[in-house]
Amino acid sequence: MKKEEGNAPISRRAMLKGSLCLGVCLAAQGTLNVETSAEAAQGADRPEAARKHFLKSMNCSQAILENYAPAYGIKPELACRLATGFAGGMTTGHECGAVTAAYMVLGLAHGPKERKVFPKIEAFNKEFKARHGELGCSQLLGVNMATKEGMKEADRKGLFKTRCPNYVKSAGEILEKMV
Repeated sequence: MKKEEGNAPISRRAMLKGSLCLGVCLAAQGTLNVETSAEAAQGADRPEAARKHFLKSMNCSQAILENYAPAYGIKPELACRLATGFAGGMTTGHECGAVTAAYMVLGLAHGPKERKVFPKIEAFNKEFKARHGELGCSQLLGVNMATKEGMKEADRKGLFKTRCPNYVKSAGEILEKMV
């Protein structure tokens, strides 16, 4: 990564994003197969499959990664484990888990060079924001997802069943244009 001006420490957000990319590579343990598979050819069904998967699992990051990673040679079980901690904005209410999982998919599709991946992530962010106004879980849901109270409020309001499935499907629809 490019050194920031002065001796300012790297931000937590930048560290998380960098760790995310590294984690995908390490978790794959050299098992990536970027050949187009039969599963990749069924792309039009993946956004809806991810939405349905979310409704069963209630984990947005897993719903996206488990539906897209097999096209890149990563087994769904490994994708599930890898994506577990990114739901709910990584317990901080920051980027929606469907968004962070989409970043992982874009890394699989266009990485490992940042100059190829970062423009895709920027384009993804632009379209997701155009559709929903925000990228952050707390902002999308209107509750503080960094707290147990906020998570309970989201559950009580039914947001995980009414709003989140749409964010998952939307992330998938945007990915379909980019992978």
